[in-house]
Amino acid sequence: MSDELSTYVLENYAKAVKLDLGTWLLKNPLPALCEPKLDGIRAFLFKSGDKLVVSSRRGELYTPKSSPKVFAKVPEFTHAPHRMILDGEYLSKEGLFLFDVLQVDDRDIRPLPLIERKKVLREILHGTDLEIASRLVKTSKEITDYMEDVVSEGGEGLIVKNPSSAYGDTNAWLKLKRFDTVDVFVIDYEETQEMKRTGVARSWYVGAYDDNGQQLNLGKVGAFVEKVDPRKVILGSVVEVRFQMLTEDRKLRGAFILRVRHDKTPQECLLSQFK
Repeated sequence: MSDELSTYVLENYAKAVKLDLGTWLLKNPLPALCEPKLDGIRAFLFKSGDKLVVSSRRGELYTPKSSPKVFAKVPEFTHAPHRMILDGEYLSKEGLFLFDVLQVDDRDIRPLPLIERKKVLREILHGTDLEIASRLVKTSKEITDYMEDVVSEGGEGLIVKNPSSAYGDTNAWLKLKRFDTVDVFVIDYEETQEMKRTGVARSWYVGAYDDNGQQLNLGKVGAFVEKVDPRKVILGSVVEVRFQMLTEDRKLRGAFILRVRHDKTPQECLLSQFK
């Protein structure tokens, strides 16, 4: 069951693209629907009768009995449809949040426009605080102003969506982040004189996987913010890196580590993040 559900999530979850706002708006005329970008684990909530299961795109399977923390805010949905599939994000400290719906009973909801799917979702989640807040905007300035508000409050950025799009439409969702960051993993370290003296690396080689599953060396990162403990940056660690640009020979320029990501695996660090 775990493999079946996680495969379904991987094959069906809608993806957000990373483009500049102007290019995206050429393909997706205003108005747009904006949601704060959550930095958690993408997951689907499945309901069948009185059974609830959450499956992540990484393959984890959660039930109310095995993972009560995941379901801490989730009601039993006794008045919800007999069967349903909802899309959302799980944050380890805040719980599950939901932003879309794929199926209600035997009806495939994905072909409906997003604005209509939101109405269905709102009816299902009525009386809960599980729905991610969204804002309908009519100008690009409203998008950038909202982005500034979210970032100023410590948020990651926005997901901007075409309200007329079907679920999974190509380029219908845009990811706007506060700066250029990517998730990469440590493939080696530089043996400096300081490392020989202390035993702790402070300069690492990082990589990502291309579309063919081949590991690429993206160069060396030797800087990190104060809160990062270099003792915890080891071979195989996934780290979030801020950078200025990716050079023609696929090396990160001006890169430094923002944090170690314990919620991600090296297999999730893909070169497609740079597109």
